[in-house]
Amino acid sequence: MKRKTKRLIGRVAAVCLILSGLGTAAVFGWKTYSMQQEYEIGDEAYDKLADLVKAEEEPEEGPASSEAEETEGTAPTVDLEAAQEVNSDIVAWLNSPDTVIDYPVCQGEDNSYYLFHLVDGTYNRNGCLFIDCENRKDFTDDNTIIYGHHMASGKMFASLIKYADQSYYDAHPVMYLTIGEKQYQLEIFAGYVTTADSSAYMINLGSKQEFAKWLREICGRSDFTANPMKIKTSDRIVTLSTCAYNFDEARYVVHGRIVKK
Repeated sequence: MKRKTKRLIGRVAAVCLILSGLGTAAVFGWKTYSMQQEYEIGDEAYDKLADLVKAEEEPEEGPASSEAEETEGTAPTVDLEAAQEVNSDIVAWLNSPDTVIDYPVCQGEDNSYYLFHLVDGTYNRNGCLFIDCENRKDFTDDNTIIYGHHMASGKMFASLIKYADQSYYDAHPVMYLTIGEKQYQLEIFAGYVTTADSSAYMINLGSKQEFAKWLREICGRSDFTANPMKIKTSDRIVTLSTCAYNFDEARYVVHGRIVKK
């Protein structure tokens, strides 16, 4: 009798383990499906906004473009006022030709809200690109910081870590930034892994001497060699930041300077 009881208990335990495994697999599958749906909702929201505010520029007649111009690509014209009718927190639009980076940039009351909210206020893990809440919304600080998620889907700021390769920089040396009614070039000059509390996140850099020292420091850290350019302490710098996984709390930052287009 005892043997039969033990066998029965063993069979029940085995069935429970199988069901438990099936349950775990089902929960994992559901979470994966749910996250995928959430990512798709986020992508769709940004695609709709882009369709609303962008108009592709007509190619200008004239001599053939130079090789450098072809490499940098062209950016669409963005109606930022139309975007701000959707959300008044939108302060800019960032575009990196031939990449997924083509998004509005917001500014919240803190640096938490847009980590998990789309530009329309919907809760979503994609979040939104946003500038530091301590920055001026017109990008007139010494250094304006734009944060974005490193999404497993490759969206948002996931592609920033590709600047670790020289060939990627060579193909994407310039981004475009629309602020108000004006469009600027963002000339990329440095990119590297750093800590979440590094000097890369300084907003106001003090005296010209301190600013120049900071520029030398970040350029010296860069994973790639940038095209020749003379960066001045009068330049406005933009720092793009996303998570990296080289160590705990690692970040990958890309620095660029704002230049009139």
